[in-house]
Parts: sequence; C-alpha cells; structure tokens
Amino acid sequence: MKRTMQRRTAMTMAAAACSLMAAAAWANNDAGDKFKMMDANGDGMVSASEHAAAVTKMFSEMDANGDGNVTAAEMDAKHDRKKATAKSGMTSNDAAMDDHSMGHEMSSADKIAKMDTNGDGVLSASEHDSGAQAMFSQMDADGNGSLSRQEMAAGHAMMKPEKKGAEKTP
Repeated sequence: MKRTMQRRTAMTMAAAACSLMAAAAWANNDAGDKFKMMDANGDGMVSASEHAAAVTKMFSEMDANGDGNVTAAEMDAKHDRKKATAKSGMTSNDAAMDDHSMGHEMSSADKIAKMDTNGDGVLSASEHDSGAQAMFSQMDADGNGSLSRQEMAAGHAMMKPEKKGAEKTP
C-alpha cells in the first residue's frame, strides 16, 4: 500500500513537470503568460478540459516521430527548444510554473520513469494523460473543477525542491 502511494505521488510529481513543459512551450506567446495561454476561453480559470488540451498539445509537440510515445531524447529535444525561447516578461506566477525557475534538475529519463507505469522506458500518451489528470486533481485545491492562477502556481511551487534560503512562490 505504501509503495502504491509513493508511486502515485511520484507520478503526480512527474505529471506536474510535464504540465510545466506544456505551459513553457508557449512562453513566446503573449509575453510569456502561460496561464493565459491555457485559459482558452479567457474566463480567468483553467478547466480540466483546457488543462487536458494544453498537456495533450505539449505531448504531441514532444512526440517528434508521431508514434504516440515520448522518449527521453524527444523530451530533451523539446527541452532544448524551450530553453532557446526567450522568457522575458514572465509574471511571478509564470515563474512558479516554469520548471527551470523552480530548480528542477530531473533528467528527462527520470521524468519518464516516474510516469512510466508499464516500465518500458517511454512515456505513452495514456500514461501522460493519466499523470496530468492526477496532477490537475491535486492542484484543484477547492475541488471546483477549475484551476485559478493561484492554484496552478501553488501546485507547481509544491514541486520545488526545498533549498536553504529559498522562498516559495505563493
């Protein structure tokens, strides 16, 4: 039972990392306001369907060969493209959602391993979707089926490794 909980927690953490990459993929749009990019209808909230659409798009962008799976090499390539994108104009909440500003040092292979439920070394679309859904549920602190900018930032900030003297973004 404890091992199952640890695996779920690890999957949720990896899903958060993937969700962060989805948001960061659009950093060059609209002055880097990733939350706004996920909020497709502009209502100030990210619904479960908006979140799912954003992470599905990110997964598709990582899946360079279109086989429905993401390898560590594909994830690294997407990460390299993301690093090349300017990050000027980010809000503090966007910074909290950005995995580099959060000090994530996890390799792509490690991120995949945390969500790879069948242990084949690649992240399938269904494994990714399951992890993203779990992360959405965890971030939805008030249980209303939508994420506020603050809930999303707080959810991603909880992924931040504790460092001496480091402040968490609210």
